[in-house]
Amino acid sequence: MKKTYYLLLTLLIFACNKKTGETKTTTISSTEDNKTVGKTNDIDLSGEEGKLLKIHNDISNAMGNVRNDSLLAISSKKFTDSLIYLIKNNKNTLYYPFKKLQKENALKMATSTDNNLKVYSWDNNLGGTMRFYNQIYQFSTNGTIIAKEHLASNDPQAFFSKIYTVQNSAKEPIYLIISKSVLSSKYSVQHINAYKINSENLEPAAVFKTKTDTLEHIHVEFDFFSVVDRPERPVELITLENNMLKIALVDEQQNVTNKNLIYEWNGDVFVYKGIR
Repeated sequence: MKKTYYLLLTLLIFACNKKTGETKTTTISSTEDNKTVGKTNDIDLSGEEGKLLKIHNDISNAMGNVRNDSLLAISSKKFTDSLIYLIKNNKNTLYYPFKKLQKENALKMATSTDNNLKVYSWDNNLGGTMRFYNQIYQFSTNGTIIAKEHLASNDPQAFFSKIYTVQNSAKEPIYLIISKSVLSSKYSVQHINAYKINSENLEPAAVFKTKTDTLEHIHVEFDFFSVVDRPERPVELITLENNMLKIALVDEQQNVTNKNLIYEWNGDVFVYKGIR
């Protein structure tokens, strides 16, 4: 028991001291839970969420009327390290809603309809008008749950808002993840990234067929003030309905127009159909 404790402690210290900006992967086997993560799968996730919420309250206090940058950096790192450790060492987090953290806007999440893919994102609170988001991709494949983290460093990354799912002719689900980067109070970028889950990894899927190429990702750079009066948050510039993908068209000043680029799912790819 002592050996297990010291092993977990060593792994935690090692994870906390890894350089930010790199990607790390943890695999949790559903068939070897006791060997892989010990008792952590029996943990009270509601109680752990409460602990994370207290850390987030420290972050909010540090960002109060008199900003405490030192406390903010410490609390932000503590929140990130604690959340990553919890998700990586508890496979049941794939199905846990984290409602309290979402309500307090401490964590943004999106889950696929088949519950095999879940994405987490949270502001590290260390940016200015450009926001920096840490991310975790968590997915289930062949009885194994895998978690991959992407920590923001020089790249601000994006926060996740939605996952659409389509099925190709080989009966494979294709996951379309919607996210948004905040570059300033004025300029933002909305993304759609396509993935499929293979036996070991979350693999980019080239399913967006333009006139000249087939892409894994499409993005829209836009002036937020051109859509600031729209009621939905986050603003939805990329939507999928009845196999029709709509991507907002912007003008030369990056103002969002009332027209869209139209792509239609044919069972294997989204084929570009024009502007409407």
